[in-house]
Amino acid sequence: MKSSKWWKPWSSAPDAAGGSGRPNLGERADFKLLRFFNSASLIAFVVVALMLGFVFRTLSINGLLQGYESEHVNHAQIIANEMWDDAFGPLLLAMAGRPVAELRTAVPIPSIHKKVLMLLKGTTIFKIKVYDLQGVTVFSTELAQIGEDKSKNSGVIAGLQGRSSSELVHRDQFSAFEGEVQDRDLVETYVPRLDPSNGKIVGVFEIYGDSTAVLADIGKRQWTMVISVVSLLSLLYLALSMIVKTAQNLIFQQNQARKNAQQSLVLSEERWKFALEGAGDGVWDRNLQNSEVVFSKRYREIYGFSEQDLMADKHEWSERVHPDDRAQVEAVRDAYFAGLIPVYANERRMQCKDGSWKWILSRGMVVSHDAHGRPLRMIGTHTDITQRHQREEALQLASTVILTMDEGVTVTNADNEIISVNPAFTSITGYSVTEVMGKNPRLLASGTHPPAFYAEMWNKLNSVGYWHGEIRNRNKNGQLYVEWLSIKQVLNEKGVATHHVAVFSDISDRKASEERLHHLAHFDVLTGLPNRALFSDRLHQTLAKARRDKTRVALMFIDLDKFKPVNDLLGHHVGDLLLNAVAQRLSECVQRESDTVGRLGGDEFVVMLSEIGTVQDAIRVADKIVFALAQTFEIGPHKHIIQISSSVGVAIYPEHGDDENRLLKSADAAMYQAKEGGRNRAELAQGD
Repeated sequence: MKSSKWWKPWSSAPDAAGGSGRPNLGERADFKLLRFFNSASLIAFVVVALMLGFVFRTLSINGLLQGYESEHVNHAQIIANEMWDDAFGPLLLAMAGRPVAELRTAVPIPSIHKKVLMLLKGTTIFKIKVYDLQGVTVFSTELAQIGEDKSKNSGVIAGLQGRSSSELVHRDQFSAFEGEVQDRDLVETYVPRLDPSNGKIVGVFEIYGDSTAVLADIGKRQWTMVISVVSLLSLLYLALSMIVKTAQNLIFQQNQARKNAQQSLVLSEERWKFALEGAGDGVWDRNLQNSEVVFSKRYREIYGFSEQDLMADKHEWSERVHPDDRAQVEAVRDAYFAGLIPVYANERRMQCKDGSWKWILSRGMVVSHDAHGRPLRMIGTHTDITQRHQREEALQLASTVILTMDEGVTVTNADNEIISVNPAFTSITGYSVTEVMGKNPRLLASGTHPPAFYAEMWNKLNSVGYWHGEIRNRNKNGQLYVEWLSIKQVLNEKGVATHHVAVFSDISDRKASEERLHHLAHFDVLTGLPNRALFSDRLHQTLAKARRDKTRVALMFIDLDKFKPVNDLLGHHVGDLLLNAVAQRLSECVQRESDTVGRLGGDEFVVMLSEIGTVQDAIRVADKIVFALAQTFEIGPHKHIIQISSSVGVAIYPEHGDDENRLLKSADAAMYQAKEGGRNRAELAQGD
């Protein structure tokens, strides 16, 4: 295994010039000449360094600067001695303990300021400042600075600690004492002022001196030294250049191509390293002559290997390729080496340290050839594309499911424009993909739903993100169909709806079957009237409402007279037609929606009248029924003339029964009384 500095070019790999991995004659000569040149350059620099030391020592630049700064400290002490007892000392005593705001208005300051300016006249000192024991500026020749807090100033701090300090600052350079860039060459000097009676520090005295002339003189000496050194260095290099020039010209042509190739390779390697490592890809670097491979840190991380785990040989690498992918990998590599394909790239499964498999995109390129054009070195990357493969497989599976499912699927964008449908959509609606692409799904609307239906749908969809329910739509041929529709929002990472996915199925046949079953379960097959079960349920609900509202309900039991002879003489077919005709006449006699006509079976019918006003109202309807059924019937295609009659029993809630069973029994008993009384009549039930 190679070292962690894996990007270093192969030292053992054959190069383009010799092909043997060893430097040729030209390289050895080049090496000796360059070494001689470097040695001579080193000697020249040593001579220059010695001369620099000699010049600095001769000129004593440091001594000059230190002497100048020391002299400046002496000036500061002299001025302080001159002014302190009569001016600055009394000023400090006078202002001790007083607010900072009163400093600038202190009475002694104008006279002190005038005296200081006279004292500084004709000197290089241009500013004097005095600080109290708190670091506050008690006096300054720049009156605006009086009252400033300089307790953080390193020079003031040193002075309050009993130490003198001085700093030389060049123009436009930063002053460590003042913490700002200066606009001139100057020297700042801070000296502590001691009380002669007790030796304690009573304040700090500071002067600013203009050092322009001094620094100009030092600069002049420095330039003289620099010019001398540069001249000497130029002479030395001129001599050395003449030594190597002839030899360099001899080897230039034979090495120029190699150097250009090396420079290109280094640049290419650096670009690969920056781009590929930055992208999170694992990089491999293979010597194609001995099959050694160098792996980057990221490469090992992809497979879970440490530097000691992963062997750098071709056999170990090939063994980790999935058996089903090896033939394809070798075919791509051979085709690339043969020049049949311009790029080496393939996808394969590679085994990790824990035995699991990852999908990998392997890419690479040959970066070095020998003199015969044979590849020597190849660099490439491994990119973990396992998640991409999983997503692609999931998308493929989802696409297959959508394309093969019996339910129609519609996908719309944020503007509710159709962008995708599946084959089942076309099968159900009759519209092709091109006919609906970019259209609004409302083109399927049947017109049978009110606007409130769609408003409620969108309100729920926008509030909870989904809606499902039954809806009637119209296909391309204009036919109505019932569908079960489920719509869901698709949100982006910001929670904004970007798409809607609708899945629907045609449930028209199922709805029709359900309606037929419901009809068979609750309606008479022959007449279409409510059967015994549905009539009983309606009677139950009507009586419950009557109890709450304190109203009356009339129940009529109707039995046909002379019906059996019709079946015996004309046949059951004619009898069924007659029962249908009876049902029709009964329905015409009872026209309120709240009333119900039903058939219990055979030739027995029932009528329920809800919310009747009086008993006589029920009797009038019963008489109407008796009269209607007594009229002649013309039945069937042969126009059979049939004459029958009916016996009607009438029971009133709550007088003749306070529940369904009692009321039915009362009406049934009244019907038998009507038969016994001569038929073709209505009879009111007797009270309990």
